[in-house]
Amino acid sequence: MQARDGPEMKEPVENSGSKLPEFSAAEAPPFVTRHETPVSRSELMPKRTKSPTRTQAKKPPCAPGFFWRSHGAGWDLRRDTYVTSHDGVRKRKQPFIAHLSKTAFAEMKRRHRGAALERAILDWISSHDK
Repeated sequence: MQARDGPEMKEPVENSGSKLPEFSAAEAPPFVTRHETPVSRSELMPKRTKSPTRTQAKKPPCAPGFFWRSHGAGWDLRRDTYVTSHDGVRKRKQPFIAHLSKTAFAEMKRRHRGAALERAILDWISSHDK
């Protein structure tokens, strides 16, 4: 008798209808380890695509308070400004000033060398800064 008058546990009965057929070693079916496919393995593998490469272009010289950010085939000139809200929270803003194209920068580099390039960039920044 069980502790709480529950059903008594009976031993499991073997189901003779669900047995797998047994074969001797001579009549056993062949063990399949791989399936033959009409295409080669290399055709089934996904193709690798090359990631686009980008050469490291040198940024134009910076002016104080400004910075360059790469954008497309050229550079965006941006300014660092900090805005303080009424509750004293200080946030950094980076507004867009102008875009210097790759060809325009190459032309400046061709015309001006060394310190003259820095002066030319400062003139360009002052003409585009409003």
